[in-house]
Amino acid sequence: MKAVIDIGTNTFHLNIADVLPNGEIIFHHKSHEPVKLGEGGINKGTIAAEAYKRGVNTLVDFSEIITKYPVKNIIAIATAAVRDADNGLQFMGEVLEKSGIQIQIISGDEEAQLIYEGAKAAICLNGQIYLIMDIGGGSVEFIICNQNQIYWKESFKVGVARLMAEFMKHDPLSPTDILNIENYLAQELFTLISACQKFNPKVLVGTAGSFESYAEIISLENNSLFNPDQEKSFEFDTAGLHHILDTFKISTHKQRLAIKGLIPLRIDMIVVASVITSFILKKFKIPKVLLSTYALKEGALLTL
Repeated sequence: MKAVIDIGTNTFHLNIADVLPNGEIIFHHKSHEPVKLGEGGINKGTIAAEAYKRGVNTLVDFSEIITKYPVKNIIAIATAAVRDADNGLQFMGEVLEKSGIQIQIISGDEEAQLIYEGAKAAICLNGQIYLIMDIGGGSVEFIICNQNQIYWKESFKVGVARLMAEFMKHDPLSPTDILNIENYLAQELFTLISACQKFNPKVLVGTAGSFESYAEIISLENNSLFNPDQEKSFEFDTAGLHHILDTFKISTHKQRLAIKGLIPLRIDMIVVASVITSFILKKFKIPKVLLSTYALKEGALLTL
């Protein structure tokens, strides 16, 4: 039995599972906490004091949960918020001292590889070209691939926590705010733009996070139910997805509070996530969109 901890910029996840010889994952425990480790410091290259404290306390709590299971291997992975922080090593040392959890920092390239492995396990990829996108708080990973190989991958520092701190100046976002974000994305993602022109992906696979919220909201609007803890994938009606993305981009905080299926952590983050998602779909004219509920955590369970 393995325990995987994903120490994200917004959310910390703990999955405890067995991996069968055929690659099937049997989950025994799933939990997540909206730690917001990047709050107040992500664009300053540090973990702010209150976020630091929340992070340590959450990992102590996770360590207590793990003791209730016959776990033989703990994999704790830190991404952008710890990777880019000047006090990241100090944070890791304090976590080890108080919880016994040894954190491993992975690079953006390694993060993208694990996301690919997770998505491949959830979705029956075939020979066509896919663009996988994982929207995080500190970074966004893009992978161009099929079922056999990765053609190109890269991690970009355009996560929602970073863009919120930089560009989310009004409620709702003004047209100028949205244009500023789109111009920034066009500038920062120039290597992605070149890669997509070369490989021409026809399917976008969004992993976990905001895409789970999109799926839950659309399902509720259609009087159906989607549970990301029980489903591996979801196929979007592309017109319906574009509609909710456009709605989120011009929505107020008060309006989003009333939307069923939108968890508190994503009430504001969903706005910037929607700008990013809409930008990618329109820029590359991608006609088909899937959700993979498997991402980095599941990739780590399968490969590490």
